[in-house]
Amino acid sequence: MKLSGTASACLALLCWTLPARAQLPADGQPIATNRYGIDLFQGPVLASTRVIGLAGAFAAIGEGVEGSTQTPAAPAVRVPWSNSHVDFDLGFGVTFPSSLNSSDFFNTGKPTNLPQGSTDSFVFLDLAGILQFGNWGLGVSTGLQSYALNRDTTTTPINAADQLVARISVTHVQLARSFADAQLVVGMGLRIATLAVTKQNDLTSTQQDLFSTAGTGYEAGFVLKPNEYQFRIGGALRTGVTTRPSNDAPSILYPNDPVNRLYLPERITVPWDLDLGLAIQLGPRTLNPRWVDPSVELERVKRFLHWRMLERERRRMFELSRTRTAHGDVDAAARALDDELATEAALDEMTLSRAERNLAAEIRRRLRELQRFHVLLLGSLVLTGRTPEAVGVESFLERTTWRSGASLSYSPRFAVETELAPNWLRLRAGSYYEPTRFPSNQDGGRVHGTVGFDAKVFPFDVFGLFPEGTSWRVGGSLDAARHYFGWSVAIGVWH
Repeated sequence: MKLSGTASACLALLCWTLPARAQLPADGQPIATNRYGIDLFQGPVLASTRVIGLAGAFAAIGEGVEGSTQTPAAPAVRVPWSNSHVDFDLGFGVTFPSSLNSSDFFNTGKPTNLPQGSTDSFVFLDLAGILQFGNWGLGVSTGLQSYALNRDTTTTPINAADQLVARISVTHVQLARSFADAQLVVGMGLRIATLAVTKQNDLTSTQQDLFSTAGTGYEAGFVLKPNEYQFRIGGALRTGVTTRPSNDAPSILYPNDPVNRLYLPERITVPWDLDLGLAIQLGPRTLNPRWVDPSVELERVKRFLHWRMLERERRRMFELSRTRTAHGDVDAAARALDDELATEAALDEMTLSRAERNLAAEIRRRLRELQRFHVLLLGSLVLTGRTPEAVGVESFLERTTWRSGASLSYSPRFAVETELAPNWLRLRAGSYYEPTRFPSNQDGGRVHGTVGFDAKVFPFDVFGLFPEGTSWRVGGSLDAARHYFGWSVAIGVWH
């Protein structure tokens, strides 16, 4: 039987579209369908040097920009050296491919395939900032990942300079508040995940946006820190984020190139996770000193000075009224009174300034008198949810099925921190179990060992931008496991 030209065309179109509707094939087979997702699970701890050195067991500490990536309660957790009603903190971290070569970063059971000769094919960038005002705190942090894949050069020499770049970001926007004399801190926020795929050509210096998707989830957390006690309990629950591509996004890239054909996913998923932690501190240093809000401490002085201002206004009105009744020179009396009351107002301003300076000096004195030596013990358990019918980022870009996230994942974490040389050197070490999300990985999960340090180096107020006597620190961390090694460095203020 012969088919007409129209029927032949319809049959060819049907055969071409069937793979896109098929189920995800078996592991090791080329991806020839759009009916799959990408599992955006983060295995190794990627954060600040302190969080890495403490093996990610940071949910119970949950303070500063370091904690904002771990729990949404962190923006409102005040540290002892926060000595103003309004305070802020900033953080920045970056990891480059040089620390990831010849490693199995995703714990798939095979080496991570990085393009040769590329300096920006695999990049991790973390930015974070918090703003605190009284009992409230606002935090924003973003984790960026960039992964590039060169096209096959044997079958497409004309387009050999093409490079696919997948950029993934997870952003946290958090609002937190402390209660009960800052002993309980509760926070909530949004978790926004995005994936963008672009095509770049080094020869023509062109870039084309091919695919983008974004989605939003929610998170909540708490830190319980009873004043003057030596323990903290913290936790964070983050809902999953599932995104779908925009309506005008293509379903297949390079459809006429069998080697480089790339079927784009119908969704990407950041799985839900639950992080529960406990911190216990040994030694003379207090883990939870009572935080003093300078505005509250100065309230009594401000109320007294406000009363004096009202009293001056009352006295002025009374004296002018009496002068007017006695038919005296009201203008002369007003000038004399204004001069006298202005002097009193200036003295009151000096009184307030002196009270502010004395309070700041008292807070600094309390900080100096805090015992430095301590041994901080930390533990946490992270539970991560499933991502059905999904592959990893590396599998997506390599166009090969390696299922990821088929079952729940558990990651216990333990760490210790101490100030070995009081006011000069802090050391920390920890260990955590990184589960594999890939059933095909015969090696299974792996155990990480982490170390880190902070060392005080020199005082410098940066030409008056920082308080007098500000000292600086240098720090670093190492994270090693089977087929994985990461490192980071940092510089900041010593507290």
